[in-house]
Amino acid sequence: MQFLIFSDTHGNRRGMEEILLRQPTLPDGIFFLGDGVMDLRRAAFPQGLSLYAVRGNCDYPGEGTPPLECLTALSGHTLFLTHGHLFGAKSGISGLLSAGIERGADIVLYGHTHKPLEEYLPAGSLPSLQKPMWIFNPGSLKNGDFGMLTLEKKSVLFSHGRL
Repeated sequence: MQFLIFSDTHGNRRGMEEILLRQPTLPDGIFFLGDGVMDLRRAAFPQGLSLYAVRGNCDYPGEGTPPLECLTALSGHTLFLTHGHLFGAKSGISGLLSAGIERGADIVLYGHTHKPLEEYLPAGSLPSLQKPMWIFNPGSLKNGDFGMLTLEKKSVLFSHGRL
């Protein structure tokens, strides 16, 4: 399964559309990590594309607004999506790591910092970490940054892209 990962669009709706058009094949879905829910609503995406979204600190709650966090299982992995502001993302990944462990996730996707990041922690690298964990931030699409994820039962491959 292949996914595009967007966060912190802050008005760059067209960037999401352009990146999607540049893909050689249609991805299975999009992960949207907040701060630009209105951009997400206005974007022209092909039908049949799975969308997983959370709202950020600059998104206002209301009817039809995504939740603050999302936990989903795909291809044998448990993914925890959050914007990151509720877990102190600007101070480091420890809060995100703890939240991911509490929720049984092996993949944590977040935004908020506008800084691309990929971190892999092997099982046992922390006393509370019973299985490997990936933590990934695509960066801010407002700055041209986005992420990609190829997810299979026995493999996880992240990459960063730039518009």
